[in-house]
Amino acid sequence: MASNYEERMAEKYKFLKKESEEVKSKDPIDQNLINNESSSNPNKEIVSDGNLIVPLDAWNTVLNQLGNLHEANQLMAEARERAAKAEAESEFLREKLKTARQQLEEANKKKRFFFF
Repeated sequence: MASNYEERMAEKYKFLKKESEEVKSKDPIDQNLINNESSSNPNKEIVSDGNLIVPLDAWNTVLNQLGNLHEANQLMAEARERAAKAEAESEFLREKLKTARQQLEEANKKKRFFFF
């Protein structure tokens, strides 16, 4: 894959890629005008370098996936618990069967001894 995750998401949800290309293509003078306009208008959102604007649909998709992962994790934990319980029960029943077979063999030997 030629592009990284951020580029693929930007392409899929159509954010940041076009904006960053437009900003790069503009002259420095235009950049100063944009900065002045944004500082004069307090209602505009200012995004620092460490922040990323994400579309609401993309954010909701991510939250839904996170919820699905959480639910899957809980289901896996319950399945592991059931498997461990079944394994312990199986081991117990094997030991019980082994003991029962030994007792049956001993009982059969005693019967032969009394009849001979």
